[in-house]
Amino acid sequence: MKVLSTLVALAALCAIPAPAIHAQSDEPACDGVFNVLRLSEITPTGSLDKFMSAVSAQQAWYSSHGYPDVIFAAKVTERDPQTKKWGFSNTQVLTYHYTKAGTPPVKRDAAWDAYVKQYNETSTIKETHVNCVPASAAPASLK
Repeated sequence: MKVLSTLVALAALCAIPAPAIHAQSDEPACDGVFNVLRLSEITPTGSLDKFMSAVSAQQAWYSSHGYPDVIFAAKVTERDPQTKKWGFSNTQVLTYHYTKAGTPPVKRDAAWDAYVKQYNETSTIKETHVNCVPASAAPASLK
């Protein structure tokens, strides 16, 4: 039963595409900017276009609330096992969310909930990695 409770809690956390680090009290020191890198899988009822709309809505939310965060998606390349040709995946996408260390916590509102709903309706988060990007490699707008 304890395992089930833990899995339910973890699943709930994974469903929220908020940055893992946004002025947490135990935030590690970072001499650059934080990046939340996520690998998402488009669901059978979702689409890449709907996912990209969620990415745009997330960036718009941060911008409209005065955050300098930089958020974008990148296509994943994959090799066809039969033809050996490279192409872009129709089911996997990477998102990058750069934020300055020490940025105040976000205050969620209806617009936040709306873009989270878009993500949840079109994709599943497969992996999340938070990393410290050196200042020299940070997006220019965050330097």
